[in-house]
Amino acid sequence: MWRQRHCILNGLLLAILALAVSCKTSDDAKALATQMTSTAKSLSDYYSALADVVDDHAELERLQQATIGVPLDQQEQAQLQDVKKELQQRADAAKALDQLAQAFTGLTGSKAPSDVSESATELGTALSSVQNLPGAADAADALPSAGQILTQFAQEHDERKMAKSMDPTMAALSKMFSQEKSTYESIERTYIGLAQSIAFDLVKKNEVDPGSLMEPALKPFDLTSRIPTENLPQGLTDYAREQIKDKGEADIAAHAKASDTMDKTLQEMSKRTHELATTGSMSQRGLPFTLDNINAWTKSKKKSAD
Repeated sequence: MWRQRHCILNGLLLAILALAVSCKTSDDAKALATQMTSTAKSLSDYYSALADVVDDHAELERLQQATIGVPLDQQEQAQLQDVKKELQQRADAAKALDQLAQAFTGLTGSKAPSDVSESATELGTALSSVQNLPGAADAADALPSAGQILTQFAQEHDERKMAKSMDPTMAALSKMFSQEKSTYESIERTYIGLAQSIAFDLVKKNEVDPGSLMEPALKPFDLTSRIPTENLPQGLTDYAREQIKDKGEADIAAHAKASDTMDKTLQEMSKRTHELATTGSMSQRGLPFTLDNINAWTKSKKKSAD
C-alpha cells in the first residue's frame, strides 16, 4: 500500500514538474515574441527611413543639376533606385517578422494556428525576395533557406518548434545587418555630404533665408525676422555655415548610434531565439537594449506626408 502511494506521489510530482516546465517554455516563448515584435518594428522603420534617405539623395542630385549645373548621372540614379528597392524589401521582411511574432504571442491560446502559418509563409516569401546590396556580396544569401525552414514548422502548435524555425531567420537577419552596416552608414554619410555641399553653395550665393536661424530668439514673442539688406550679413553667413556643418555631423552621429544599437539588438535577439530553440528556456526576458535612439533617428527621417 505504501509503495503504491509512493508511486502515485512520484507520478504526481513528475506531472507537476512537466507542467511547470511547459509553463516556463510558454512564458519564455511569449516573452521572446514580445521582444521580437518591438525589435522587428524598429528594424522595419529603420530600413524604411534609410530607403527615404536614398530617395532624398536622388532628389538632391536633380537639385544639384538645377542649381549648380552638375550633369545628372542616369546610371547612378538607376542604382539609387535599386538600392531603395532593396532597402524597402528589407523593411517589408522586418514587418512580416513583426506580424509573425505577434501571431506567435497568442499561439498557446489560439483556436487555430492558421495566423501563425500564414504569417510564417509571408515572412518566408519576403525573405526570399531580398537580394544583396552593393558592397556586401553574400550578406543576404542565407535568407531564402531560412524562409523555407519557417514554412516547414508553420503548422506546428508547438512553441519550441516554432522557436527552432525562427532561429535561422534571426541569425540570418542579424548577420546581414552586421555585414551591411558599413553600407548603411555610407548611404547616410554620402547623403549628408551632398546636402551640405549644395547648402554651402546656396549660402555662398546668398540664396538662403536666414529667418530660421533667428527663430529661437523671436518665436517666444510671435515675431518673424527681416533682413533689411540684399546681402546676408557676414555674421549670419558664418552662423549658417556652422549650422550646416554641425547639424550634418549630428545627423551622421545619430544614425551611427541607431545603427550600432540595432546591430547589437539583433545579435542579442538571435542569441535568445537560439537559446529557447535549443534548451526550451530563456535566461532573460526584458528588452536587451533601449530602442529610443533608433526610433528618434527614424522619426527624424520621416517624410512630411507620412
